[in-house]
Amino acid sequence: MFWLDRLIEERIRAAQEQGAFRNLRGEGQPLPDEPGSPNEAWAALRVLKKHGLLPDWLQLRKEISAERPLVRAAWDEYWRAVEERDWNDPANRALLRRLAWRYRELARALNRKIDEHNLRCPSMAHELVRFPEDMIEREWRRRGLNPPDPSTR
Repeated sequence: MFWLDRLIEERIRAAQEQGAFRNLRGEGQPLPDEPGSPNEAWAALRVLKKHGLLPDWLQLRKEISAERPLVRAAWDEYWRAVEERDWNDPANRALLRRLAWRYRELARALNRKIDEHNLRCPSMAHELVRFPEDMIEREWRRRGLNPPDPSTR
């Protein structure tokens, strides 16, 4: 767990430089008795948690959680356009290409964060599942249809 110790030390050092530990309630008093082993790591994690400082992978997880609805909205917007528009119109085909591109780009950006999260999280049990970037094409095939424009790029 050497990497965790380094991470904690870096976070504590950064917080000290920003003055996060000055004039805290209970400063200079012994730590309260709580369940668990009250050692340096416990104390450091307690202080980080109390002041809202998260490890990088948890911060990424919060960002990913906030961005997932954007990818889902791009997906929904694409399929709404498919249902509402005439595919034979070149302007509508161009719109569908742009909407498909938008979904792929949002999914790609989110997947980069998911990959970073999965590399940094302490356990495989905490890893997140990536968004399929080719989901629009898969859905067309699943429905047994040809996309309105084969060049969706």
